Amino acid sequence: SVDFECDAHWPPWETPPVNRPAEVAALLPLLAGEKIDPSLAVHLTLLLDAGCSLLVAGPREPGLQGEIAAAFATASPRIRADESRAEIAIGAGHSFSWLADPAGIGCVVEGAGTAPRAPREVRLRMHEIFTAPEPATVRTTIRALARGYALIADGRAASLAEILDKLRSGAFRVPEADIRRIAIVVVTDEVRVTSCHLLQPSEMGSARPPTLLSAWDADQQGWDDFAWAAIPELAERCRRTHARSEEHTSELQSHHD
Repeated sequence: SVDFECDAHWPPWETPPVNRPAEVAALLPLLAGEKIDPSLAVHLTLLLDAGCSLLVAGPREPGLQGEIAAAFATASPRIRADESRAEIAIGAGHSFSWLADPAGIGCVVEGAGTAPRAPREVRLRMHEIFTAPEPATVRTTIRALARGYALIADGRAASLAEILDKLRSGAFRVPEADIRRIAIVVVTDEVRVTSCHLLQPSEMGSARPPTLLSAWDADQQGWDDFAWAAIPELAERCRRTHARSEEHTSELQSHHD
């Protein structure tokens, strides 16, 4: 069985109706500044709406990666039944008091699990993931994705390979299956998104390579859109039929335009 799909551990709840034009307005500065491909912005919005997680990395801190992460967190908020935003900011010294059975994912922080469990529609937010929080905090946060939580994080790294190397080795030592639950990895330079990758699930013990959704072509001064080849997979992760996914993509694209 697949342990990665964005709804594999997600409870059956309905996202309340939202004013999509007002929300995607948070992305307008990125689009106006040509910092991200509009088609990619639509795909990311749909994936985040479905509960997938996102890590944005760039070469400097603070940098564009923080701006992009914050914009998408605003454009695709997690909304609770009482219509309040459902978000937990995680930084250095975080207690994980909201996490049920912390020992089950290797969390031994004092105070962990002492408060009522946070509902799974909550999104976790982490800034400067590779430098600000302790490695153990990062590891616990990513492992908590197996419980159905979603994450939007940003950090300093220059490539997908560097991101994966940091998480797998050294002080972080995040298990491979948990890394793959991050789902979406966006890499930037100092002015724009340079690539976006969809991490593949750990399935039957095999390690499928990430799917490249978008890449910046410096010679052509534009983005190469590879997401068309992954539309069936994107639709499945967005928990929509292929046709409905294309319909919603067109709808969001009209707001971005």
